[in-house]
Amino acid sequence: MQQALGSLHDRLAPAEEIFFTWLMRVFAAGTLVGSAWIDDAPPLELAAAIITVYVAVRVVMQLGRLADAAPFENRPLRVIFAAGALGLLVLSFMVVVTLVDRLSIMVAG
Repeated sequence: MQQALGSLHDRLAPAEEIFFTWLMRVFAAGTLVGSAWIDDAPPLELAAAIITVYVAVRVVMQLGRLADAAPFENRPLRVIFAAGALGLLVLSFMVVVTLVDRLSIMVAG
């Protein structure tokens, strides 16, 4: 049992490294975008859109790396694992943006 768990952990470690590296970047980008949306200045909204597109493209480019690092042998399971990780990153971005937006409404309103 210990050997199976150790093997799973060893196979999952590269995917965890990729995911958590990008999670911190997504949190930072979400904070910047949410902060830019607080003020209704068009240049800040443009900057927020550029940051969002850049982070989205970079995260989608990680699909292959996540699929290669998945702890499964079956190719469809690897793709599902990578898509799930990307989905979690997208949801994390939306949570941070929503949190910053709600905090600004609470403070300003």
